[in-house]
Amino acid sequence: MSQARNALFTIITAVVIPLLFFVLLEGVLRLVGVGTDFNYFNEIEIEGEIYYQENIDFADQFYPSSLNVGPLQNTFVKTASDNRLRVYVLGGSAAMGFPHKNHGVDRLLTAQLNALFPDKEVEVINTAMTSVNSHVVYQVAETIPANSADVAVILMGNNEVVGPYGPGTFNQNFLSSLGAIRTLQWAKRLRIWQWLDQAFQGVQPSDAKTDLEWQGMQMFVENGVAESDPRMSDVYAHFEANLRDIIDILSSKGMHVVLSTVPVNLRHSAPFLSVTDNALSPELSQQVSDLKARAAAQSRNLQWRAASTLWQQAIEIDPGHADSHFQLATSLERQGDHLGAKRHFERALDLDALRFRADTKINDRIRTVSKDYPSASLSFVDSAAAFDRASTPFPPGWESLVEHVHYTFAGNDVLARIFSRAIATQVTGERPQGVLNSEEVAERVGYPNHETIENIKNLQGMAEQPPFPGQSNYTDYLAQMAVELSKIKGQVGEPKDVVRRRQKVLTQGNADWKVHFEMAALAKYLKNKQAQYYHLTTLNEIYPHNRESQMNLATLLSQDGRWAEAIPILERSLRYTRGREQQTVETLGWLGTAKLRVGAVQEAVGLLESIPKDYPQQVGLSLRAYGNLIKHAVDSGDRPLVEAYLDDLQTYAQHLKDTGLADDYPMLARRMSQLLNMGGDPVAARQWR
Repeated sequence: MSQARNALFTIITAVVIPLLFFVLLEGVLRLVGVGTDFNYFNEIEIEGEIYYQENIDFADQFYPSSLNVGPLQNTFVKTASDNRLRVYVLGGSAAMGFPHKNHGVDRLLTAQLNALFPDKEVEVINTAMTSVNSHVVYQVAETIPANSADVAVILMGNNEVVGPYGPGTFNQNFLSSLGAIRTLQWAKRLRIWQWLDQAFQGVQPSDAKTDLEWQGMQMFVENGVAESDPRMSDVYAHFEANLRDIIDILSSKGMHVVLSTVPVNLRHSAPFLSVTDNALSPELSQQVSDLKARAAAQSRNLQWRAASTLWQQAIEIDPGHADSHFQLATSLERQGDHLGAKRHFERALDLDALRFRADTKINDRIRTVSKDYPSASLSFVDSAAAFDRASTPFPPGWESLVEHVHYTFAGNDVLARIFSRAIATQVTGERPQGVLNSEEVAERVGYPNHETIENIKNLQGMAEQPPFPGQSNYTDYLAQMAVELSKIKGQVGEPKDVVRRRQKVLTQGNADWKVHFEMAALAKYLKNKQAQYYHLTTLNEIYPHNRESQMNLATLLSQDGRWAEAIPILERSLRYTRGREQQTVETLGWLGTAKLRVGAVQEAVGLLESIPKDYPQQVGLSLRAYGNLIKHAVDSGDRPLVEAYLDDLQTYAQHLKDTGLADDYPMLARRMSQLLNMGGDPVAARQWR
């Protein structure tokens, strides 16, 4: 008994007491607000009802916050309804809709489901994010609320190597153990970990990786991973394990899963990085170089048979060179050998050492996993095969994808059509009738528009950066984008042309809130204030959770002196700042101004005084608040109050100088001079000037 008591005492002393201490410390830290909650959604209250809203900090557990990687904006009611069909979309930037975010698969899927279920309230909630992989999507699935959607669509696989914990990423070490990855992620969510990490950063010099700014794909170009890299076997194993767990989690949370393969650009996306066999002798290396040069010359002369022979000879010597397979595929295609061409296009994909695209092994794993689930819980759609059919006899290329992985409107249209069929079949038990054709979908979502033009221009800018210039068909890609831009410009036309085309969908009542948003912008450009009011008001009735549209309506009302009507809109918009300080302060200052205009002086003064007090780092907005307070005091003839505000203002400005905050606001001296002159202190104004 004595030995047993000693053993029990040892366990209590060494395990139980420390565990209780850490549990208590974790609880205390949560209670006092230390650290960040990394659930995908937060709960917020709007007019007495609970809503889910995306957590802008979610991705900070994977990437430095300076990169601003995060979820798309979503706000939707928590309460379930039999009359609602809610669908989650999970995945990376292709699922998110880049570059045409307002014409991505989520919006096109919404249009299709609205047509198939006209009596239901359809909500498609896009949880996809840029540059994420299955490790991140697993955390999305883990933290989204149970029974909050009917269906979850999974479209992921492009970033398994370059995403978090992949061997080709830029800010994390690769871990071969999935258990270690998940344990580390669990630890990162602990407030104790976050507290210690914050304390550690406070005494450590700034790490360049924590101060990164997003630079797109060029951030990954130094991290090539060859097909033969032994870490690739772990990548595929992690992907399959994550995928199975994601499906199981979503199913356990009451959602039917639609699982998709991942279409990528085979035909028109040359490899980003081709690896040459280092074991080749100098003589063989020179022979391969000579063969490639001769093959390229034959291609320029359109001698495709001769070119393909030479490319095949080069591949026999150096079979792992990705671009050789791509060039051979192009030569075979020009001779009408489409099967042979596809085989080598796929080989080029698998050998590309900058692994941004889902390769054939990723899609094979998806197909394998899909066979292990009953149709009652999972619907499998082979989107890659659907893209093949859409581009027959060629493999998928620029007709479906804007570059290597992101989809054109036509590509997103294919995805939305097959996803909607799978969802409708699961909901009704029958293959659906009445799926919209491409023209009808384009009409309902307002494609193309002026935003489409800007998106293509952004792509052109992106293509100037690595790794795109390293592609062997880079010149062709630039030419393709120039042609596409010219075509879209012609289709869009002038703003008045767009307004005329949108009338049909508006008259039929099929316009979603984003169409009204576009129409309000066009009405502003065309100086049609009545149309602006109509579209902004209608928009806010259809979807009252978009801050930008609320601010646009508040601006319009304020310009017309309708301050009393602007106030409730501004107050509502505070629910959609997502904790972003600048947006919050901007709205508080505007509310203070509006309340001054309607005579609610006490409330107005309280709001304006709170800005420099609670948000001193928002220098421009704090000075604007002081300006409104000083002007009000001057207009009221209250000289002691004016002097008090001027004293507070100078104290605040001195604080900015002492702390270095003034360095980030070069207009401080000029603004101080203006405010002091307004307050009747020309001496101090001259000193600042």
